Amino acid sequence: MKNGLLIISLCLFSFAGYANQCSEYWQKENYEKAFTPCKEEAEQGNADAQYNLALMYDNGDGTEPDKQKAFYWYTKAAEQGYPNAQHNLAIMYYQGEGIEQDKQKAFYWFTKAAEQGYPDAQYNIAVMYNNGDGTEPDKQKAFYWYTKAAEQGNPNAQHNLAYMYEEGDGIKQDKQKAFYWYTKAAEQGYADAQNNLALMYDNGDGTEPDKQKAFYWYTKAAEQGYADAQYNLAYMYDKGNGIKQDYQKAFYWYTKAAEQGYPNAQSNLAYLYYQGEGIKQDKKKAFYWFIKAAEQGEFYAQNNLALMYDNGDGIKQDKQKAFYWFTKAAEQGYPNAQHKLAVMYDEGDGIKQDKQKAFYWFTKAAEQGNPNAQSNLAYMYDKGDGIKQDKQKAFYWYKKAAEQGEFYAQNNLAYMYDEGNGIKQDKQKAFYWYTKAAEQGYADAQYNLANMYDNGDGTEPDKQKAFYWYTKAAEQGYADAQYNLANMYDNGDGTEPDKQKAFYWYTKAAEQGYLYAQYNLANMYYDKGNGTKQDKQKAFYWYTKAAEQGEFYAQNNLALMYDNGDGIEQDKQKAFYWYTKAAEQGNPIAQSNLAYMYEEGDGIKQDYQKAFYWYTKAAEQDNAYAQDKLAYMYHQGEGIKQDKQKAFYWYKKVAEQGYPNAQHKLAVMYDEGDGIKQDKQKAFYWYTKAAEQGYPIAQHNLAYLYYQGEGIKQDKQKAFYWFTKAAEQGYPNAQAYLAYMYNNGDGIEQDKQKAFYWYTKAAEQGNAYAQYNLAVMYDEGDGIKQNKQKAFYWFTKAAEQGLADAQRNLAYMYYQGEGIKQDYQKAFYLFTKAAEQGDAYARYVLALMYDEGVGVKQNKSLAKKYYQLACDGDYKKACNKLK
Repeated sequence: MKNGLLIISLCLFSFAGYANQCSEYWQKENYEKAFTPCKEEAEQGNADAQYNLALMYDNGDGTEPDKQKAFYWYTKAAEQGYPNAQHNLAIMYYQGEGIEQDKQKAFYWFTKAAEQGYPDAQYNIAVMYNNGDGTEPDKQKAFYWYTKAAEQGNPNAQHNLAYMYEEGDGIKQDKQKAFYWYTKAAEQGYADAQNNLALMYDNGDGTEPDKQKAFYWYTKAAEQGYADAQYNLAYMYDKGNGIKQDYQKAFYWYTKAAEQGYPNAQSNLAYLYYQGEGIKQDKKKAFYWFIKAAEQGEFYAQNNLALMYDNGDGIKQDKQKAFYWFTKAAEQGYPNAQHKLAVMYDEGDGIKQDKQKAFYWFTKAAEQGNPNAQSNLAYMYDKGDGIKQDKQKAFYWYKKAAEQGEFYAQNNLAYMYDEGNGIKQDKQKAFYWYTKAAEQGYADAQYNLANMYDNGDGTEPDKQKAFYWYTKAAEQGYADAQYNLANMYDNGDGTEPDKQKAFYWYTKAAEQGYLYAQYNLANMYYDKGNGTKQDKQKAFYWYTKAAEQGEFYAQNNLALMYDNGDGIEQDKQKAFYWYTKAAEQGNPIAQSNLAYMYEEGDGIKQDYQKAFYWYTKAAEQDNAYAQDKLAYMYHQGEGIKQDKQKAFYWYKKVAEQGYPNAQHKLAVMYDEGDGIKQDKQKAFYWYTKAAEQGYPIAQHNLAYLYYQGEGIKQDKQKAFYWFTKAAEQGYPNAQAYLAYMYNNGDGIEQDKQKAFYWYTKAAEQGNAYAQYNLAVMYDEGDGIKQNKQKAFYWFTKAAEQGLADAQRNLAYMYYQGEGIKQDYQKAFYLFTKAAEQGDAYARYVLALMYDEGVGVKQNKSLAKKYYQLACDGDYKKACNKLK
């Protein structure tokens, strides 16, 4: 510390200019015996005696103290030019001791003594010139007299002269000369100079840095009780600055200086107690010394005291007192306190929220380079939080803070570059700043950096590095990163697949409420062997969690569980509720499922219009099932006006997505010219597409086109191939055709057993033609053992489906009594059924029965009618009957 204080000293000695009793007793310090002879000599005008007598009155040596008489005799001696007396008389005028204070007279007498070369007076007159005390300020004259006194070895003058050189105070700055004079004063034991000399060695100011010499001189001054030096010495021990760190010694010297009221020492002593460095931690003592320093205006202490109040750290939390002390430190310009004060205003923490004041203090701290304040100020500009939004200023302050290593700012700056948010987009710079923040452990930045590596955004794609940074962020509890890390484990993306680890990280993210993780976790519980034991109740739990947050896939899956009673009790109303929630958010699967409930009246009132509405919504999002259903509704006119063109449009949409049912339906429309122009080639194309996907009806229809040579060249081998494909899938029409080909050796080698096999398969599924042909095989014993009862059974089955050939043959069996009891009435009934369908033989037999009155009342007119109908059907026997 520098010292520029006025120091005035009384000269307490006399010149032994004469040999007499006064001086003899004076030298022996026998003031009682010296008093009388000194008084006698003084009254005779002896200046030495006058001066000594004045000293005796001044100090009460050998007599009662009497400042007036001391003043009188100093004056006497001074008027005779006695410099010691002139100096001491000046002091009395200066201090107003024994007389009225008069600094002009003090100045006068200091000058008199100084001009005679008296060093103390030279020093004091220099001080008066320096401070403009009792005279006009005059730095040059101060410098002159300090020099005079210093050259005579006055340590005070040497110190102050050094200070003038150091600061360039009234003279040209000269650090070397400052160093020289501080050394001179220090070597005389002058504590201020010892401290200042130590500072010069410490900082390499005016001399080469020398920590050992700094330590030496700090110690010298400290041992004299000089508080500045005690503090500086403590600081060297505290920080190990040029010496071995020693907290105990730091504590000792901080205490010494603190007990003298030195605020910096009090603050640092408090910090040692707070940290328990060199001593046992004691937050109460820390609080005590922080208060001592804070009350003296030491802003570090004010800030630290505020922090203790703010956090309730070692004391009872008190936000108002925290605010008070942050304010005190902030008003002194301490940026950390300005930042904390701004935060309190920003968040309304213990005080009324005030964004404008927050902005003011963030700005103050930011302008002093506080990176946290710069980051927060940037955020206010970025978001327009309490101030007008200004992206350029946000960018400016984020960059300032980022360059100082403030990781929030680095991440936010990166984001601005990443998105081109208020500045020109620059992915490389985004990558750079995300990296900087990520390397400091900031989870947001680690996640963002991982994303860039994951997507090759601003850098080359690197799944391993993406995995690394997702892991870093995930381990800090960052839910987005936990989810993405789980995905990488789930899909083996950038790492080996590990369903258990995927399950672990999905769980972590899900427990934090991350809805996509909740959905995926539910899927893992739902599926068998997917990273965990199947547990539909837990799947239901997590689907519900995600659904309640609006995740529409989860809403749909939850609805499905309610719909099907899958893992929970079936509840169509809740299924309807969640399908609706998901559908309203645009989930096409849910829209389709909701439409189905309306279409079928499944748990709700049937409503074709609403079914049509939701199928349309889903169809417009390319949901193939919905497009197919919508096409069907247009085709059939179900709930809406029939529109074959729109049916064709939607079937084509689905067909082009590879949906085999639609491919088949589209083929049928082309095949039959149903609502569109008939086109056998296009029918063939789409039948083939569906058939190749294993769609049995399409396989059958394709086979039929090959069989008939419709739209393509006839090819019975290919017909046989596709009939077989469809038959093997259980399609009865194909089974019937395949049986027909085997039965007749049509395009393949005849094989009655295989014909019988496939007719049976088709017949058992209700195919009337197969039932009829199977009955014929039993009736005629064609390739199998004849069996009239089985023939009767299968003719009956086919006849009940209205097949005229079967009705006719079954009627014949009743007519002839073949395999069954003869029954003309039943024969008549069945011949009538077949005749009504145009069967010529049945009409002929029916005519015979009317003609001859067999099984019915004879009726020649009706007999003639049926003969004519049979003849019209080219049945020759009937024609002969008409002749």
